[in-house]
Amino acid sequence: MTSTADSTSTADTNPQLESRSGKFFARYYDAMTARAEEKWGRPLRTLMFGELTGAVLEVGAGSGANVPYFAKADSLVAVEPASEMLRQLRVRAAEAPIEVEVVDAWAESLPLPDDTFDTVVCTLVLCTVVDLPAALAEIRRVLKAGGQLVFFEHVRSPGAVGLLQDVLAPLWRRAAGGCNANRRLLSALYDAGYQVRVHEVVRPWPRYPTNTPYLRGTAVPSVLPADRD
Repeated sequence: MTSTADSTSTADTNPQLESRSGKFFARYYDAMTARAEEKWGRPLRTLMFGELTGAVLEVGAGSGANVPYFAKADSLVAVEPASEMLRQLRVRAAEAPIEVEVVDAWAESLPLPDDTFDTVVCTLVLCTVVDLPAALAEIRRVLKAGGQLVFFEHVRSPGAVGLLQDVLAPLWRRAAGGCNANRRLLSALYDAGYQVRVHEVVRPWPRYPTNTPYLRGTAVPSVLPADRD
């Protein structure tokens, strides 16, 4: 089941999403990742989302690959700005076992109320947001007290591979819908005031230099003095 709320398109915020290469990447993303999905994607989604309850928000829901795995959630809001991904997401949302509200919006400006969600989910999306600190601040804003961010993201690799990612990053952004091959996610989470726990470092095979390693983890906003007032 699905209901839809629309906000302003993100073409101006991240033009790579609506470029020819961005739309091509989005249209064929599921096909390009089918082998990985079969080998480790489905078991990972079951592990990460199968037991989530309460109000869940997925930021950057993409084509909706995670949607069938939120069966125990009380409610699900799926945010996605890219038009080609939205088209696929709405199809999957309509077939979901729970009602899914699909929202056309970007992570940096969520049209959602404060203190609403028990869990925010991000999988392979924080690499694409233009303003990562703003996106993490928005996630913090919409989380309830005691809520959590559950993430699976690729990050900049240490050593020589990281240097290669730095070199490849501009070209990869243009080819892969704005994806940053060298995003330093953990430091951004700490800077945004999150307590971070990395549960697993994943280096699947075949391994591509633009997206290794992956981190599976959770992040909880720290309680600041202003939060206690």
